[in-house]
Amino acid sequence: MEDEKDKKIKELEEELVRIKKQVVITEEEFKGNPILHFTGNFRRFNLGINKCGVIIRSIDRIKAFYEKHKGGGD
Repeated sequence: MEDEKDKKIKELEEELVRIKKQVVITEEEFKGNPILHFTGNFRRFNLGINKCGVIIRSIDRIKAFYEKHKGGGD
């Protein structure tokens, strides 16, 4: 019963994201390891600890790249 509720809540959150074009980030587990799960108006994806560390160390370069190449939409 609780699993069904959790599944329905997740489905409703994802639908809300699509409607509002927001990003929802949830902390989950994959094979016993913590991950961040990103959903929104884009193809969903996950990041683990190692990739999060790479992003944190590279955030200035990532921001510069984004500013240089972003178009009319985000």
